[in-house]
Amino acid sequence: MIGTVPPTYSVVVVGRQWLNEDVFVLICSRPAGFSFLAGQYVTLSLAEGEREYTLLSPPTAPELRFLVKRLKGGRVSGALAELAPGTPLGMGRAMGYLTYRPTDRPVVFVATGVGVAPFVAMVAAGVTGFTLLHGVRTVSALFFRQELSVAAHRYIPCLSGKAEPGIALPALHRGRVTDYVDRTFRPGLYDFYLCGARAMITDMTLLLDELCPEARVYSEAFG
Repeated sequence: MIGTVPPTYSVVVVGRQWLNEDVFVLICSRPAGFSFLAGQYVTLSLAEGEREYTLLSPPTAPELRFLVKRLKGGRVSGALAELAPGTPLGMGRAMGYLTYRPTDRPVVFVATGVGVAPFVAMVAAGVTGFTLLHGVRTVSALFFRQELSVAAHRYIPCLSGKAEPGIALPALHRGRVTDYVDRTFRPGLYDFYLCGARAMITDMTLLLDELCPEARVYSEAFG
């Protein structure tokens, strides 16, 4: 994929907000004429290559925000972590189909790690009343938990690693998101939105095929 598609837009780095030692929000200018739906992603390109990142911002935002995980040995994520304000980047058009569809069914968002990004964008755009399962290894990776828990009907942090003392997490589930669904959900009509590690998407889809065969499942995998 690197270098195969010319960028459609030019954006400028405005700033950066670190959420933990590995993950940050990259803030960029919004180019004229750029439109998108909450939950979509774009390709960001620079000299080191190009990668796809989901927009955290709602469609009406004056700036564009992206949730980026700095990967060990990652050329693009490493470069984005160091870029100074004012640095230009190439950006492609908005893509992807993991966008919210109004429904009478219970809505369940399932994310692992930075896969929570499209759901943050949906909340910023006004979506409420859903159940959210966020699977992480450490509490520090429960990004945007305050905003998400306020908007959600139920917010379930699913912690697979060691718990950190002194942090209260109501409704904490010790284990993976698939474990929680397998133990607590009953057959019914649901709309599931899945975003995160490809292994989670595969395991959750197989589980839902068996447990909730009438559920509608929308997904976007990475990694």
